[in-house]
Amino acid sequence: MKRVFCSLLLATISINLYAQNCKGYYYLSNGSVEMTIYDKKGKESGKAVYNFSDVNNTGNTTSANFSVTISDEKGKTLSTSSGKYKCAGGVLYMDARVAFPQEQMAAYKDMEVRAPEVFIEYPATLSAGQSLSAVSIKMEMYNKGALHSTTSFDQSNRKVVAKETITTPAGTFECWKITYDARLKASIAPMNIGVPFNFKGTEWFAPHFGIVKTETHNKNGKLIGSTMISKK
Repeated sequence: MKRVFCSLLLATISINLYAQNCKGYYYLSNGSVEMTIYDKKGKESGKAVYNFSDVNNTGNTTSANFSVTISDEKGKTLSTSSGKYKCAGGVLYMDARVAFPQEQMAAYKDMEVRAPEVFIEYPATLSAGQSLSAVSIKMEMYNKGALHSTTSFDQSNRKVVAKETITTPAGTFECWKITYDARLKASIAPMNIGVPFNFKGTEWFAPHFGIVKTETHNKNGKLIGSTMISKK
């Protein structure tokens, strides 16, 4: 009887710890978040509005679906997409399709996009100097049922650099600064010939909340664009 009680107690503690580790992420709530998009000169060039729904708790995993609408500075819709977030044991799994450059996705707004379920991992515990898992995803774009093009996107050399305080229109957050190398290649069917585009990314990730800021630089370190959370 004592063994059964102890086992139940340990299970309850584990579940409670899990719930605490996954609690707070805006990705896992029935709500919405707005990210403002800026160009290389720091001028506002659009908005990305994420809507989260269908939050589900199964076993030790919490998941939620999302849809995102990208619009330009005049409010005109450029693209829409959808995907999933999940958290298990404090590890956040972000749908890799979110990491695709938004201007690239806007080019395919009238096409059917097919891609496998691939996630970017954010461990429960982060520290300066820590290396994170690489990511690789391939999308296929279909126009009226026919394959039009394929686009591959890779994140490598993902590293936690330092802890920084970031102030945004939506509040002030204690974040981990994460950098990575990225490679994007779009190939037109049927020849599948394309030129890869290499760039560097930086994101500021607030534990138990989510990403609050991003920057994209070319391979020479020049700023291409950025995003920042503006409403939550």
